[in-house]
Amino acid sequence: MDAEQFETIIQNAIEGEIEARDFYAAAAEKVDDAAVKEIFAQLSRQEEGHRHRLQTFKSDPMAKVEFKKVTDYGVAEEQDWPKLSMDMKPADAIGLAIKKEQAAMESYLGLADSMDNAEFKKLFSELSEMERGHKANLENLFVNVAYPEDW
Repeated sequence: MDAEQFETIIQNAIEGEIEARDFYAAAAEKVDDAAVKEIFAQLSRQEEGHRHRLQTFKSDPMAKVEFKKVTDYGVAEEQDWPKLSMDMKPADAIGLAIKKEQAAMESYLGLADSMDNAEFKKLFSELSEMERGHKANLENLFVNVAYPEDW
């Protein structure tokens, strides 16, 4: 992988994190429910952390790009989510975020699958794992919010 290709891949990943951060920040401003507002604000802060992590990797390409492997329970694939609205319920807000993370994960996975170059394949696979981790965290949150146990 040459330096220009590396720069393009990492810059696109960084821009994706910025886009997600900005989406969640805007969503936090649009909704009325305080709990939903905080969920979106927290997601925005997490995406900023992911952007920072990728920016650090961009500055130090020798750093390992490896993300913890997580189990994908497929919650997002089983649900249809509403559009962003002012009166979203917390479970719907989390569902919308899950779908965004799923789209990013699938995009990187598709790029990894299309690569012949082993370095590119590994990089895109790891970026897909990063998004899978985001998705899994949100799915766990969704299950706790949408299906709380009564004690």
